Parts: sequence; structure tokens; C-alpha cells
Amino acid sequence: MTTGNDVQREDKIDTPQFQTLMLPLLKVMGGGHEMSTIQMRDAVAINLEMTAEALSLHLPTGTQNAFHNRMGWAITFLYKACLLKRPRREIYIISEIGKQVLLEHPVEIDAEFLRSYDNFNKFHHSPSGEYESLVPAYITNKQLTEECEIKINPSNIHHLRVKITTQNAQVYYLNLI
Repeated sequence: MTTGNDVQREDKIDTPQFQTLMLPLLKVMGGGHEMSTIQMRDAVAINLEMTAEALSLHLPTGTQNAFHNRMGWAITFLYKACLLKRPRREIYIISEIGKQVLLEHPVEIDAEFLRSYDNFNKFHHSPSGEYESLVPAYITNKQLTEECEIKINPSNIHHLRVKITTQNAQVYYLNLI
């Protein structure tokens, strides 16, 4: 794309990280109406003015839609912290706790924010501080691939293998990266 100064600029199309989706999702649910996961995804996509191209991106590991995957994680995290209730399968509504959170006008909601809720910590099955390595919501995919690297002390490899096999692997993996 060319700007007014004839400078070439590349428009980056990206799907927001799941932690970035949590606040817009809670705001969408703030109306107090039951919504299906599909309705929630559509409402958040409209709220964030996402392009069709961004909504069609897939995860690099397979054929799963990136936005659907990340919305699924955002829904799960809010539900596990009891900010959302699930009256029926695939149907959600904001809880009283979720309404209280919105009244506080948070700037962002991420896993660190959710740690203040006991039910969320039970979901993680971890003592306080074990997941300090969660990637902050403001880190983009590009920053993760260009700036971050994982350094594992060889003496900790056995401990890491045991944790991955004994804990909920997806949750631990998300915190690992």
C-alpha cells in the first residue's frame, strides 16, 4: 500500500491474542442477554471492526480458525473466573461478578487480572506465582516470533516434562510460551 507520501507500507493483518479479546467480550456480554458462542464471536468481531481477512486467518499449526480458537480461550478464561455463566451448553450470560467488573471500568482483562478470582486459580491448579510467565496481552504474534526465545536450563528438563504430562497440557503450554 502507498501512503500520501509515496512511501510503501505493509498493512499487517492479525488476529488479537485471546487475552486482548477478554475485555471486549465481557463488554459485549454486558447487555445481560444470553448469547451463543457464535453470537459472541460475531459481536466481538463487529465491536473490534475486524476485517474479513483477519477473521479468515488460521492457526499456523493447522486448519483451525485463529479467531474462533482465541475467542474460545477468552470465553473459557472468563467462565472459569465466574465472570460469565453458562446456563446451557454453548450459551453464556454475564454473571453478577462480571457486571461488577464492568462497573470498575478496567483498562484490560488478562490472566493476571483473573488471578484475583479463586475459581480461576482453581482452574489453573497452581499455587500463586507458578504462572508468572504468562505472555502479557499487549505482546503481538510478531513480537513473539521476532523478539522472544525460550531458554530452558538442562537441569529443569525432567521437571518440565513431568509438569506437561501431569497438568492440563493446553493450559501449561499456553503459560510456557
